[in-house]
Amino acid sequence: MTLLRGYIMFALFRGVATALAVLVGVFACIEFVGQLNDVGTGDFGLTQALIYVLLRLPRKILEALPAAALMGSLLSLGNLAVHRELVVMRASGISPLQLLSAVGLAGFGLAVIMGLLSESLAPSLSAYASETRTQLLRKETAGAAPGQATWLRDGDRILSLRRQAGDLGYGGGVLLFEMGPDQMLKQIARADSADIDAESRWVLSNYVETSFLANGVDTSSAREATQTYSLNPNLLVSVVREDMLDTPALQRYIRYLKENSLDARRYEIAYWTRMSSIASVVLMTILALPFVFGGLRSASTGGRLLVGLLIGLSYYVIGEVLVRGGEVFDLDPIVVAWAPSAMLLLVTLVALSRAR
Repeated sequence: MTLLRGYIMFALFRGVATALAVLVGVFACIEFVGQLNDVGTGDFGLTQALIYVLLRLPRKILEALPAAALMGSLLSLGNLAVHRELVVMRASGISPLQLLSAVGLAGFGLAVIMGLLSESLAPSLSAYASETRTQLLRKETAGAAPGQATWLRDGDRILSLRRQAGDLGYGGGVLLFEMGPDQMLKQIARADSADIDAESRWVLSNYVETSFLANGVDTSSAREATQTYSLNPNLLVSVVREDMLDTPALQRYIRYLKENSLDARRYEIAYWTRMSSIASVVLMTILALPFVFGGLRSASTGGRLLVGLLIGLSYYVIGEVLVRGGEVFDLDPIVVAWAPSAMLLLVTLVALSRAR
């Protein structure tokens, strides 16, 4: 059985790799065409557009893997059924449960690969690609256009940190607002730049502070001031789109938002959707097994791929609708993220119960 399990897993991995290559290739071509409108702006040329698309490939693999798992599994198991290999395995005493374990183990391997990608290459390379593309597009206006500002909250303090164009640091100016217990402005301060020292303290250069007192206004300044905030310095690189954060950074940002009474729903949905997508890869792989024992046993390769594509697209569309609807109608993030996987699990259990 060990040899047969390895044979089935190898066939599944080969089929999934084929389907994944096709889907990712299509997605990459579409994204490359979408970048052509910006070619010629600043220092962004055809070579830079191609590099941007290549750096985004791990993200595209993550997005396509659930559908590719089903399509590849249908393709591989369907070929085994057409060539009567599954029939020979069953005649040799291999039970459906043993076949299910082999397919499930392959699905678990794909889920591990997806988890590793979502924790390493996909978010880091996507963030690097986006940052580099932005810098290249702004190159021609680097001397005139202001940099991107990031707004953070630390209890009663609100901070605005502005990046200089072409600079990864926050040297474009810092504004600090502090509110009093009655939500009235208590203090306002500015600095030319901000840095973090070895003790996680904020070092502000050319610091000017204005305090609003009951009997007047008090102003002070310093060439360099050191402030201690509860903000994690890692948040400086975490305030980006949720798809560019790895799971620890996503959890850290969710915790920061909740501690400061800010809306974390969007990031909670992204976190739980990431978990459910990994689980869906296993379910998609297992779902292919009852189909090849049923009506698709003798179907053509095109027919099996069409079924896989329809199910994969349905899963993706339902997931996107729930995610957008969850943000608009304030639905529970766990329910929004896991509902498509729950429906997929139900379909898989029903299909397995009816398989012959």
